[in-house]
Amino acid sequence: MAETETEGRPLEIVSRAQARDRDAFEQLVEDHATEVYRLAASIVGAADAGDVTQDTFVAAWQQLPRLRDATRFRAWLRQICVNRARNWLRSAARRGVPVGLDTQDFLADRTDFRRVVEARTVIEPAFERLNADQRAILALHYSMGYSIAEAADALRVPVGTAKSRLNAALNVLRDAVAEPERSKAEASS
Repeated sequence: MAETETEGRPLEIVSRAQARDRDAFEQLVEDHATEVYRLAASIVGAADAGDVTQDTFVAAWQQLPRLRDATRFRAWLRQICVNRARNWLRSAARRGVPVGLDTQDFLADRTDFRRVVEARTVIEPAFERLNADQRAILALHYSMGYSIAEAADALRVPVGTAKSRLNAALNVLRDAVAEPERSKAEASS
């Protein structure tokens, strides 16, 4: 994913926002809100994505003067979103609040309603078993389409760590999908 901030006007908007120009920051919010919301929804679910998105932009406004490289604004904003989503998940876990998953991003065949319902009953509980880091890497790589290197950058971890987290998350999901099949096989024996 190319960073568009290096091409003229967007870079100038970031610089103006860093100088505390509210109109420039509002433009940045408008330009990036959809991507931030999608990322948040992929990690915490649609029900909480609005709150995480708002937290992300509040934190971005507060921290923007400390951004050293305006050309990295988009990556920097993703990092804030991922961190806010992780904190949200950890806070929800401490409060014992279940965090839902919008399974539409994970379901390729939406035409068969029964299949969607069945997949949802398997995937949602499996997704709840994932920790915040595993959810984040799945969201970045599969929902947002980032490469492993881009996802690692957004998470501020080495590529090897990102790969390990992705593998662990996929193993949890694979096991969850295999459980109903094993149960069916055992029941028919």
